[in-house]
Amino acid sequence: MRIDENTNPIKLAWPIFIEVLLFMIMGNVDTVMLSRFSDLAVAAVGNANQILNTLLILFNITSAATGIMVTQFIGASHKKDLNQVYTLAFGSNILLSGLIATLLYTFQLQFLGLINMPSELYPDTIAYLDTMLGFLFVPALFTVSSVILKSHGQTKLSMYLAIGMNIINVIGNYIFLFGPFGLPILGVKGVAISTVFSRSIAVVIMLVVLVKYYGVKPSIKHLFPVPKKLVIQFLKLGLPSAGEPISWQFSQMVIFSFINLMGTAAVTTKIYVQIIVWFTYLATLAIAQANQIIVGHLIGAGKEEEAYRITMRSVKQSLAITMTVSLVFVIFRHSLMSIFTKDPMIIKLGAQIIMIDFLVEFGRVLNLVIINAFKAAGDVNFPVVAGVFSMWLVSTAGAYYFGVVLEFGLAGIWLAMAADEVLRGLLMLRRLIKGGWRGKRVIHE
Repeated sequence: MRIDENTNPIKLAWPIFIEVLLFMIMGNVDTVMLSRFSDLAVAAVGNANQILNTLLILFNITSAATGIMVTQFIGASHKKDLNQVYTLAFGSNILLSGLIATLLYTFQLQFLGLINMPSELYPDTIAYLDTMLGFLFVPALFTVSSVILKSHGQTKLSMYLAIGMNIINVIGNYIFLFGPFGLPILGVKGVAISTVFSRSIAVVIMLVVLVKYYGVKPSIKHLFPVPKKLVIQFLKLGLPSAGEPISWQFSQMVIFSFINLMGTAAVTTKIYVQIIVWFTYLATLAIAQANQIIVGHLIGAGKEEEAYRITMRSVKQSLAITMTVSLVFVIFRHSLMSIFTKDPMIIKLGAQIIMIDFLVEFGRVLNLVIINAFKAAGDVNFPVVAGVFSMWLVSTAGAYYFGVVLEFGLAGIWLAMAADEVLRGLLMLRRLIKGGWRGKRVIHE
């Protein structure tokens, strides 16, 4: 489809919204179904996913660079080098998946020790991780395929695939957790098998569509002779672009280790609250991704002013939606927590955290929309510099001081995260208005 300054972000955003919603539901269905199985299983899978997500964020190096280059190349009508970009992206992610799987499998116990995980969670966590690590190439291929599809303006396919994945995942979870018709109960290992199987089907479908309809033909021949300029450009875009989310994910792992010191109840509360607040910024995630696609095309076509205007509009829309949803969640906070548990201590603590999270969401909206726009424009260095400073000195150090030293617990940790999101958000908004992101176009005539 043609993407220009007249493209409505909502037109691209609504399929992304449904896709992200369904992916979150898939992850949360795992948690809800596990909560009926065992609270310890919830905490174990939460820890396993914290480690996995921290390492899988490395896929952002390739996906970020791929998204920027593909959208700007298409916007500038420079399509001759696209298959080199595709080959580089797929090859890099497959290589990364192998390295990550080997690293985590070899030093699994050391990783669990680093995040201070309670010993009673070890068996379930290891069972989940072992299954996921054997098929780490699946999310590697999924990430790149999804980015390429969206860069071409194809946002509906991922939505349809997410629907199918959810159905398969729920059926698989039910079979492996509750053993109907005398089938074996596999617990958390079964949840991992269900997740891998559903995503594998989606990957196969996406690859077929990319090859058949979008001319995506990755081949080793595209890398010989080695396109040095392209590789350098790929790394110059990918490393800083991924630096901000990588820094955030690693800081979250350190913060998670602080929460583990507070006991299983605090860990479980954090996981339940995280599920709830995810839904507050779903619309912002979708709008941010849609805006990023449009901005990339506009920057490729040399239309910076149009990119600025559409980004400001996306910020206003996202703030209106997210803050409204967050306020509703604050009002019904006790009822929302009661969906997951009957433990009065967890419900009370979770309700308190949801109130604090209102501040987090304000900053998060600014960060999601504006940082994605900066990356699409080729302005990849400022977000990571500001992010590393704020995430570690404000969020991580603040979480330790307020949560552990002053013993404010989970509430202190959430206050530190709120301060980080708001500070970074205001810095990004200032740069957007001042125009420091301009002139970073990747494509040169």
